[in-house]
Amino acid sequence: MTPQVASIADERDDDRWLRARVDLVVSSLPLTIVLNPIWAALSIIPLGGQFPSFGHVSLAVLGGIIGLHLLNSVLAAGIQRWMRGADLTPRQALTVLLILQVWVSTSWGAGVLVCWDEGNAVNNTFLALLVIAMIWALAITRSIHPALLAAGIAPLALMFWVRAIVGTGEAAQVFMVFTPVFAAYAWFMGASARDRVNEVLRSRFAIEDMARALEAARNEAVGKSAEAEAASASKSAFVANMSHELRTPLNAILGFAEIIECASMGPEVSTQYRSYARDIRESGAHLLSLINDMLDVAKIEAGRMELDRQNLEVRHAVDAAVRLAEHRAHARSQTIEVSIDPAARIYADERALKQILLNLLSNAVKFTPAGGAIVIRCAPGRHGAMRLVVEDSGPGIPADKINQLFEPFSRVDNRYDRAAGGTGLGLSLVRGLMALHGGTISLENKKSGSGLIASAEFPTAEPRARAA
Repeated sequence: MTPQVASIADERDDDRWLRARVDLVVSSLPLTIVLNPIWAALSIIPLGGQFPSFGHVSLAVLGGIIGLHLLNSVLAAGIQRWMRGADLTPRQALTVLLILQVWVSTSWGAGVLVCWDEGNAVNNTFLALLVIAMIWALAITRSIHPALLAAGIAPLALMFWVRAIVGTGEAAQVFMVFTPVFAAYAWFMGASARDRVNEVLRSRFAIEDMARALEAARNEAVGKSAEAEAASASKSAFVANMSHELRTPLNAILGFAEIIECASMGPEVSTQYRSYARDIRESGAHLLSLINDMLDVAKIEAGRMELDRQNLEVRHAVDAAVRLAEHRAHARSQTIEVSIDPAARIYADERALKQILLNLLSNAVKFTPAGGAIVIRCAPGRHGAMRLVVEDSGPGIPADKINQLFEPFSRVDNRYDRAAGGTGLGLSLVRGLMALHGGTISLENKKSGSGLIASAEFPTAEPRARAA
């Protein structure tokens, strides 16, 4: 930080402290506005002549003192209201308060001077007590800023001290000694009170700074989140829009490979080339399947996946999925058992339902060890919904890893999935399709500890939910 920048920062920090102190003084003005004329009016009781030992001050003088303090209260109230609405710097506000404080303290000092009864110890002591009370009140309410405390104590104490010096009575001689002592004591007590106020302000500023830092961090996080969502939406929209461009050349590759495999160009194509062509077609079909999954996930995220929902026979969809998966299951000596009521129906999109079934069944085949068993069931669920279940006898999934499997490209590292391959899009696609149907998908380990249960629950009514 350069010296100039540091200087500006220090100045702002000083203004912050000064503004806080000024605000505290302004907030204490109502007490001054109310009590000043009341204290002045109460002086009529001892000084109005009913108690001769206190001396006698004419009612005209006492009325003038009360009127002066009423004027001071009106002035203080006006200044308080004006300062709350005016756009003053902290130093300008402090200047206004200093002028007001000097004027009010001088008014009290003048009142003491005109009420002084020379040689009357009772009168002089009463006035001394009044001065002490005022100085003590100043030490409490004006200790927030040393200049304000000095502006309050100095005029009052100085005027009373000078009057005691020129006085002739015993009380005057005593107060000539004790007035500066008490003023100094009040000054140091005010300094102690100011230290406590500083601690409170320091704590308040620390909380305010922390709140601002948290707010800035929150705003930054919200901004970053919005940027990430925008980037994700752009990515999803881009991939969804690229579906035609990606599928077209791949379909051409598959088409030409099939021509070669079927010897459409003539019998002179050798058996070896037919074998190569078959590999090309199978690899292309696998690649097309992966791309279709990726594009479907992107369409769901972009909100561009449309469903044609209708009442479908569950058995028909299950049989279609089993036919596609049974070749791999037989190669691993796995059995697929189907337990579905022929009358069971699901309100869903036919293509989406087949994708859901095929992904769940493919995962079951992939992670079930050789010789294992896979079971597909369908039964009514909660609130009339249809519950489609695929069970396997594989190793299961750690409980703390289940939820992450529904995120795109997420996989669980266990002893089977390393060799199983896959992109990690299957369950993410299933979750998105189920959300579009207004249904739910869940995974849970079997209580026996061996195997996984995948449950897809389809509502009966037309859903309104969209993919999350």
